[in-house]
Amino acid sequence: MTDGPDVAVRSEAAAPDVPARRASGAGVRVIAGALVIAGAAATAWLGSFAWRHRVAATAHVTPPFALDDSVWRSVRSVARTNGPSCPPSVPIAILYVSRSCVHCEAELQRWAGLVRSGAPELACVGVAVVAPFAQNSAANDWLPPELAHALQWDHGGSIARALDARLVPVAAFVTSAGVVRARAVGESSEAATVERFRSLRWISNVEPGGR
Repeated sequence: MTDGPDVAVRSEAAAPDVPARRASGAGVRVIAGALVIAGAAATAWLGSFAWRHRVAATAHVTPPFALDDSVWRSVRSVARTNGPSCPPSVPIAILYVSRSCVHCEAELQRWAGLVRSGAPELACVGVAVVAPFAQNSAANDWLPPELAHALQWDHGGSIARALDARLVPVAAFVTSAGVVRARAVGESSEAATVERFRSLRWISNVEPGGR
């Protein structure tokens, strides 16, 4: 008679362990689901950021490549140098930015610092800042003072297409013959930018012709 009740007690004591294991599995599935949702949200945010700061362009183009005459004339019209005895045709460094891009703001400050300090690598190298045109951002007061005079609005996106600028900021280093020899996407260190200016000057000095 005692065997029956003892077995029943042992059976009832074991029963709660079954739903406990199920609850644990459900909790893992809930956590995994939350991680998937969080990952999807992060991916969506990054995609949204890239989309907001995209610039329409054609197929990828790898330097070196020549700019067409209209684009070359457009950036030359605003490019300024810090050397009074520079030749008529000089290499140009183009920084393509968007007003709403924090990385562009940081890169603009780096370039402005180089201009302000009179970095020798910038001697006889023109600097142009290009941005997509928007009615609500037509003023140039968002630029550092050292670069405000060098702004060129890209009304139809032709400069973006010519530079293959898909995300901003994009820096293009163009010889005096209008050939893009190097391009950098995103923020760059000051040392890397200085080295690109130095290389641009050297290439322009040995490359024949000018436009």
